Amino acid sequence: MQRKTRLWPGLLIVLVLLIISVGFYHLPGQSHATQRVNDFNQAINANRPAEIYPYLIPELKGMLSKEEFIQNFAQERSYPYLSPLYVYLDEVKLVSDLRSGEAISTVAARLPGQKMNVKLLYISGQYYIDAFRDIADGSYLLKFSHNKD
Repeated sequence: MQRKTRLWPGLLIVLVLLIISVGFYHLPGQSHATQRVNDFNQAINANRPAEIYPYLIPELKGMLSKEEFIQNFAQERSYPYLSPLYVYLDEVKLVSDLRSGEAISTVAARLPGQKMNVKLLYISGQYYIDAFRDIADGSYLLKFSHNKD
């Protein structure tokens, strides 16, 4: 009987640690993906590239540092014909295994109906977003090119 009594505190500690670890590990799902995209969109709307960078998929972050992304984002947004970028989430569509999907946001722009579609990937407990690839790979500079080739 005394052995069972000593087991309970150990099991209780393991249970508490398990509950805490689950709290830090996000399970894939619609609400988690929606929250991540909404937070990403808020960073865009606030024009805070430093807050956008952590949401990017690892492939894009592998192309440039956070500081380079901030610099490229600021330069791209300085293009004279670009209005401030504001996006509002319309929907998140996940595939059946909840490990990837797509988010569709409305862009508040001069052209009605403009949409921003981004891919979502679930990696190590978080959804990451495939967006601003042109800023990551530097192809946004083509906007500034005046060559008529």
